Amino acid sequence: MNTEDFFNQGLNYYLQGDYQAAIAAYTQAIKLNPDYAEAYHNLGLILSDQLKDYRTAIANFNRAIKINPNFATAYGNRANARYFLADYEGAIADHNAALQLDPNLAQSYHSRGNAYFALENYDKAIAGYIQTIEMSTQLADNINIDIANAYHNRGVNRFERGDHQGAIADFQQALQWHPNFAAAYSNRGNIHHILGNYPEAIADHNQALKLDPNLAEAHHNRGNAYYALADYQSAIADYNRALEINPSFAGAYYNRGLVLAHLKEYHRAIEDFNQALKLNPDDVQAYCERGLVRSTLEDYEGAIADYDQALKENPTLALVYGFRANARRRLGDYQGAIEDSNRLLQLNPNLAEGYCDRAAARRSLGDHKGAIKDYDRALQINDNLAAAYYGRGIAREALQDLQGAIDDNTQAIELVPDFSQAYCNRGNARRLLGDEHGAIADYNQALKINPNLIEAYYNRGSTHYALEEYESAIADYTQALQINPQSAAFYSDRANARYAVEDYQGAIEDYSRAIAIDPSFAEDWFNRGRSRSLLKDLQGALADLNQALQRQPNWASAYILRADVYHNLGDIQAAIADFQKSADLYYQEGNIQYYQQIIELIEQLQ
Repeated sequence: MNTEDFFNQGLNYYLQGDYQAAIAAYTQAIKLNPDYAEAYHNLGLILSDQLKDYRTAIANFNRAIKINPNFATAYGNRANARYFLADYEGAIADHNAALQLDPNLAQSYHSRGNAYFALENYDKAIAGYIQTIEMSTQLADNINIDIANAYHNRGVNRFERGDHQGAIADFQQALQWHPNFAAAYSNRGNIHHILGNYPEAIADHNQALKLDPNLAEAHHNRGNAYYALADYQSAIADYNRALEINPSFAGAYYNRGLVLAHLKEYHRAIEDFNQALKLNPDDVQAYCERGLVRSTLEDYEGAIADYDQALKENPTLALVYGFRANARRRLGDYQGAIEDSNRLLQLNPNLAEGYCDRAAARRSLGDHKGAIKDYDRALQINDNLAAAYYGRGIAREALQDLQGAIDDNTQAIELVPDFSQAYCNRGNARRLLGDEHGAIADYNQALKINPNLIEAYYNRGSTHYALEEYESAIADYTQALQINPQSAAFYSDRANARYAVEDYQGAIEDYSRAIAIDPSFAEDWFNRGRSRSLLKDLQGALADLNQALQRQPNWASAYILRADVYHNLGDIQAAIADFQKSADLYYQEGNIQYYQQIIELIEQLQ
């Protein structure tokens, strides 16, 4: 057999799919004719297309081109082998050479487009694909999809650079070339979402899901659009479907967690954030959101652990220092809160809320002047920040600048007319200035806005008491107790009001409840003893006064009252002893008038 016979035999074996026999035949042809360029080329083609041995294939194409520098097809096929080795620049150079030799090689236009596509040079990729169609209508159907992919990827690239309108135009072009391109609809929907066009976003995701019902990304992204429109149940349904399709979709867990947190289903939200972090342990935002939910649930230590992790991943997150400062302040770590606020303000010196947070921690440490400086700085940055006026009002009240406190709370109310706590605090300052009626008006408004504001009920009750409006005081203390039935102070104060209207039995019941909650308060024992004495329960009164004096042994008034009880019980000596003890205490205090009056009383009893 001669050279041509072996070459033709190799060609036949190739067509039959017997690639090893074809390689053997071409190799034999080359032995007989070492300058047989077509044999090298065909051998390289089998090694590249069928056996995926691209490096050996390139060596054979090199030999063919060396023998025949005008071998256009060899350049084209070497380009394809280089493409599969990710040598895209080399592939483009070879396609250029092939097309220079033979401008009618449609496949080289297409393959060069693929190489440009791989290099993310979408403009040249699109040009190459369109030129392929112009050269070969037989390739048009497949090239249409390639063109659509190129427009789509260029759109993604433009989106990543912030060119939203350019991206939309490219996705539109992709859909013109390939109308069933589900991902193009979905990505166009994402841009509509970013631009705030939520109905358009949903329409695009609907079309994507019509073409591919199992496109998890489209379900997820449509869920995001529903979330933005406050259609929370539809959002959750889409996130659920995305997770059915792809149980490892961390973003769907995260966003479903956001919706659940918004719906105040905090424990379910935490479960979703847990799952998102299990799938993506470096998700800083998931740590932050889980921390916020934990803080809402008053799990401040858990929240701090999450903020710590977020800051470990990214120590430049200014707002996270603010979140951690608030959690630390809730735990009483005021110095730690100040340190976090300092760090926040180093990163963002113009964040007014950061100064407010630091001021709140300084207030808690009793540094009211330092707090006022921080509130002043916050208001220099943003003079419409109601929280800064409100907080400064608290600090000014603590420094006895009551008019300043009133002015600040008034300013907070002007900015936020339904600021119930500001009304309450302004009422407190007015009460301390002696404007009880102005205080009551403020408490009324606070309770109109927030009927559960316990502080307003209590302080309004105290103001009514000071005005000797005891029935109104009793009503307010009763409202406060409905909200918090475990407050000893509320029972004590209602008991005092009941005592003032001579409802001694009602007073005794309230003092008893206060004592059951907190038996350490000597005044409750004393007042219950006084009430029992007035109801002639002398033994009960004596027992209570004994308890009061155990807790406060130098209480002159308690000795006088117990002396009176002893006297009514007929125990004159015990009465004289208590009167003498009270006289001694008054003498030690320098109250000579009371001392003399009690000595005269003792003389009358002897």
